[in-house]
Amino acid sequence: MNPFVRRFQVGFVAIWLTMPAIVFAWSAEGHRAVGEIARGRLNAKARTAVTALLGNDDLAAIAVWADDLRAAAMHRGPLANDAEAHEFNQKFPKNGTWHFVNLPLASPAYTDDGAFSSQDDVVHAINRCIAVLEGKSDEFAPGQALRLLVHFVGDLHQPLHTSTGYFDLSDPASPKLVTDPRLVDPKSGDRGGNSLYFTKSEELHALWDNGLVRKVGGIDYQNVAAEAAKRIKSSAWKTSGDYHAWAEQWATDSVHVARLAYQGIEFGPATLNAKHDLEREEIKLPRDYQQVNEPRAADQLAKAGFHLGELLNSIRWK
Repeated sequence: MNPFVRRFQVGFVAIWLTMPAIVFAWSAEGHRAVGEIARGRLNAKARTAVTALLGNDDLAAIAVWADDLRAAAMHRGPLANDAEAHEFNQKFPKNGTWHFVNLPLASPAYTDDGAFSSQDDVVHAINRCIAVLEGKSDEFAPGQALRLLVHFVGDLHQPLHTSTGYFDLSDPASPKLVTDPRLVDPKSGDRGGNSLYFTKSEELHALWDNGLVRKVGGIDYQNVAAEAAKRIKSSAWKTSGDYHAWAEQWATDSVHVARLAYQGIEFGPATLNAKHDLEREEIKLPRDYQQVNEPRAADQLAKAGFHLGELLNSIRWK
């Protein structure tokens, strides 16, 4: 393997292991909306397979299980005392890293063995779920694989779960955004916007998770699903090639949206922690930031639901 690739993979794994355990993508409403959109697009084969695993075809009901797992690891949330969740977290202590990949904003594409990919990133997690559902792996139970897959396809379409802003922090008072993958320092990443604060307590990642989702359709996931589904462009969004590699294509598309999500933002000053990693950075959003990005968030929710349905319809179910 290229030494450059190995150096960055080791660095990113180390950073992932020290990240806070609770970093979510899309609100519960957003993830359930993705599941609801996909549910409406299932073919007969997929609906039968889903019902065999769940007892019904309610994908929205399982869409946040993967986030609840991470909360349970912190003894929080609805699964805090759940035996299955405890056993899963014991067996897969790094499952929190399965929700994202930290690609620089100018990455031309996600690549399976690239400097910023990992066996524990969201793209690989999706493919691991597919392998279980096709009977090619028994890494976890098929019902768990389906619950994870519904969630991770949603995560992959949240642009700040595929990309991270990296900065030149030589002068923390005036940080400079670095987008070229060849020039970034892994220690300078903003964790998908989680370190970028546009008010004292509000950060960019949460704006995409919650604020923009609620602008699409409020706090009712069915309303979010209905509004987002109006934007589906079936012919334009249809994924080509082997479905085992679709997640890579979707990650690449999300990076392109992430570039737009960073447009117009004024950066810094930055605060570094004792290890000189980026801890917090003050930002100023353009006045029309939410107005401009609400349609993009709606498109990403719609794409996630469309692509999830497309994938479930294509899987060769065991």
